[in-house]
Amino acid sequence: MFGQKLKELRSSRNQTQQRLADYLGISRAAYSHFENSRNDPDRETIVKLADYFDVSTDYLLGRGNREYENPESKSQTVAAHIDEDVSEEEMEDILNYIEFIKQKHKKE
Repeated sequence: MFGQKLKELRSSRNQTQQRLADYLGISRAAYSHFENSRNDPDRETIVKLADYFDVSTDYLLGRGNREYENPESKSQTVAAHIDEDVSEEEMEDILNYIEFIKQKHKKE
């Protein structure tokens, strides 16, 4: 089950085994053994893979839904759009809009 999930995720994202092996700091052959269910990764490696694919560890282990919301991931995405080119006025608008959205959802 785990190996099949890895293959599906890797293929759906057009990644190579070598790229994943490099990310994990292991050989391509060692990564291939995970996909072919010859070896099981340790807990740390499972967590790294879940982070890489932005899925839960439960999903990788065949125990849950693929959907996974990493709150840090979303906040990092927002932060990535705010750089030093954002003026004080624009920053104030962004913060006001965030507050507006939060209030809107509280009412619903």
